[in-house]
Amino acid sequence: MNTDHKKVVIFGTSDFASQVSFYLKQDSDFEVVAYTVNAEYNQSQLFLGLPVVDFEKVQDTYPPSEFAMFIAIGYHKLNATRTTKFTEAKEKGYKLISYICSRNSYWNDLKIGENCFIMEGNIFMQSVSIADNVIIAIGNKIGHDSVIEENCFLTSNIMMGGFCTIKRNTFIGLSTVIRDKVTIQENNILGAGAIILKNTKKGSSYLTVSTSLTPDPNNYIMDFI
Repeated sequence: MNTDHKKVVIFGTSDFASQVSFYLKQDSDFEVVAYTVNAEYNQSQLFLGLPVVDFEKVQDTYPPSEFAMFIAIGYHKLNATRTTKFTEAKEKGYKLISYICSRNSYWNDLKIGENCFIMEGNIFMQSVSIADNVIIAIGNKIGHDSVIEENCFLTSNIMMGGFCTIKRNTFIGLSTVIRDKVTIQENNILGAGAIILKNTKKGSSYLTVSTSLTPDPNNYIMDFI
């Protein structure tokens, strides 16, 4: 989307890298030609039938003048690992592709930065802006005039009202609800099922309690079915 280079080297050989490869193959005009990891982790030299080259020397075989890159790292260390590799790839001169699945709903004013990956089933209302290095999984609703800053990771079934701001380096868990005009400060963790009705604090975690086990589940449930 944001580069003329259609041949792509993916950083990473994880399950997420495999998932990224599937989406790009099935739903884009990008061609994955190789993978790269740091030399100390390059054990197999092959991943999904393609070469794995040392990141330290990737530019020698796949120069940034001819190839683009995507950093396929998830939310490890609250997105810090992905952010580090994003910066290192940029320093090598690579353009970092972004991908948005064709099975999303969005207006033509949607803004997306570099190294973003947006899976299917999301609804983006008008005037939404997404900065660099953001991962968004499936089935979220992003309200109008909302901003998602750099290095965030959004999981699934998130409901976000209008005029919201998600500050950088934030993780948002499954089925989180964020009221309109709320700001989620940077380095936040919103756990699965969190309900956020007011602005959060920087570097904070908002976690819900897991549903407890019913003491005698079979007999208790039988009264209702």
